[in-house]
Amino acid sequence: MTKSELINRLKNSLPGIRAHEEFAPYRKQFENQSESIRKKAAVGIHFYPHNDEWYFLLIERSTYDGKHSAQMAFPGGKPESIDVHLEHTARRESEEELGIPFSSGEKIRELSMVWIPVSSFEVSPFVFIHELRPRIIKNEREVAQYHEINLNDLLSKDAVSKRTIQVAKEVYMKDIPCFILNEKIVWGATALILAELKMLFLAD
Repeated sequence: MTKSELINRLKNSLPGIRAHEEFAPYRKQFENQSESIRKKAAVGIHFYPHNDEWYFLLIERSTYDGKHSAQMAFPGGKPESIDVHLEHTARRESEEELGIPFSSGEKIRELSMVWIPVSSFEVSPFVFIHELRPRIIKNEREVAQYHEINLNDLLSKDAVSKRTIQVAKEVYMKDIPCFILNEKIVWGATALILAELKMLFLAD
């Protein structure tokens, strides 16, 4: 897939809820929560070519006392006072967590917002394309590991599965839709974002 073909796919009409539905069967019970408690956040989706194929980055968060401990995610977080907009947040967090220079990568578009009920964040995903494979400098405090994901693996029909997920100490959820990428379970808000990406690329 050429760069122009990749961009054209990414600029297809956003499916939004239609893409999210399969991966959010447990969210309906939270839909009536007050809008006032929701907080803004942003993540960066960084595409780059390597060995004539396209890749993007996911991180495995460090273990900590929080709701998203040890989860697979895109680099990102909540805005800080220096951020002039959410794209700024996505770029800053990508630099802080993975060392991706703030100004690198062409912004292609913003994907549909994803709400995370457990932490009340509304996440705005921003897609960037890089001419070269980024040199990663991992933030040892925040990132346990980073993963280079081949786009073809995401688009494979075998990428989607259902698993039992541990969401808290001695608390498990069964048959949760997820992606299996690089032998890692990717679920929750990140899976919703991936589902929209996948639908964009597979659209006729």
